[in-house]
Amino acid sequence: MDREDDNGRLFNIEFDSEDEKAAAEQEKKVPRDFQSEEDFQKQASEWRPKVERGEIYKTLTLPISNPSKPVSQTILHAIEELYFYRRYEEAKSVTVEALKADGLIVEFRKTLEGYLEKCDAKLAAGKRKDD
Repeated sequence: MDREDDNGRLFNIEFDSEDEKAAAEQEKKVPRDFQSEEDFQKQASEWRPKVERGEIYKTLTLPISNPSKPVSQTILHAIEELYFYRRYEEAKSVTVEALKADGLIVEFRKTLEGYLEKCDAKLAAGKRKDD
């Protein structure tokens, strides 16, 4: 009777470990925070600051049902931006549309209502000046 382990076929099995593969790949990869000076200079020469001019609201599709936290933040930033630029009528209309959404978080709804009141007050103050 031939025994397979005598000629080495039975126990000549290779096992790959995920940890060994990951370690091998890690050795090959360049660190995430590595950047050559040449690449940095190229990126620095192409970089331009992002300038916001009251146009965030154009990226929104309102009303949104059950907006996530990032979407809620974008809505709020759009309203705040319009308010900052003294575009109270536009800020009010965006706020009204945002308040039509279903499933708003209570705190977020209160914040929107606060901005609605502020816009109404600014618009009323502006009308009194015109009279």
